[in-house]
Amino acid sequence: MRRYLLALLAACSLTAVADDNWKPFPYDKAAYDYSGDKLREAWPRLTRGFGANYPYPDADWVVTMATRYPKALELTVTGNTGFTGKPEEAEVYAAKLQDVWRLMFRGDFAEAKKQGLALGVGGQIPAMFAQVVYAMFLVPDQTEKHRLLEEVIRYTDEAGDLVKADVVAQFGSAYAKARLGEELPVPVVLKRGYTSQIPEELDALLKTQPQQPFALALYGGYEAGVIRRVGKLVGKMTYGVSSEKMEQYFARSFKAKDDLPIGHYEYANALDYVYGEDEEAKALEHLKKAVAIKPINAMEALEVAHAQKLLKQREEKLAQN
Repeated sequence: MRRYLLALLAACSLTAVADDNWKPFPYDKAAYDYSGDKLREAWPRLTRGFGANYPYPDADWVVTMATRYPKALELTVTGNTGFTGKPEEAEVYAAKLQDVWRLMFRGDFAEAKKQGLALGVGGQIPAMFAQVVYAMFLVPDQTEKHRLLEEVIRYTDEAGDLVKADVVAQFGSAYAKARLGEELPVPVVLKRGYTSQIPEELDALLKTQPQQPFALALYGGYEAGVIRRVGKLVGKMTYGVSSEKMEQYFARSFKAKDDLPIGHYEYANALDYVYGEDEEAKALEHLKKAVAIKPINAMEALEVAHAQKLLKQREEKLAQN
């Protein structure tokens, strides 16, 4: 146990890099204070998009991960974590890991990345999730956005079985690939293998978490995105995507959780990709649902703001017609 816990507390060749140039979260952070016991109390709601019963990162979780994934842990190396690896120090490690999650939910994305990577594999999960959120909503430059998303994919690939077994890490990697797949040239996407990797990774995730709202919405968005880029016929014959499957994935996502802003605005985008103006009314309906949701963390605040922007654009376009 001592050897395994030491490996968990160590960094797996990850370097804690301060991203001092990251833009700050643009809204009031006070609304997303989860200090002390507030984090555990709010955890089920904060993590509802990850699926049912996403584990709270307490000392028991640290010890469980240390024993469950010995092969992955053996591949890690000792980092400057300040721990000796004694099992009784799991409580200290867990407290620091909880602080990383607090930073992520509050919108301190750069600090979440820095402190998370300093904790090694376990801390990489909220660190890279913070990076995905920052890249998607706060990076103005597309080149930098792509670099950050590609880094998330690389970190996840290099982290081994422990991180790959976590549904947040799995989703973050697939999400990064999906977003890159939407913006990179088709030949680049094909060369990297994203068109096969994304459905394979989502299938693997949904095998263990069949009702994960984020993954289901992402799958629906992936189907719509392929149709947008290559058309319905080629999409179905070459990649196996269809508007019917797109609708089914979103329906399952909304059945699991209907109060996630990203699900509603992703569906609005998907409707536009697949049906165009024929489903304009339904797209507006879902954008209005998204903006009506009260965010409970920084990520959701950015999602609602994005939905508001999309809604305004659509309403202005309708007013001009």
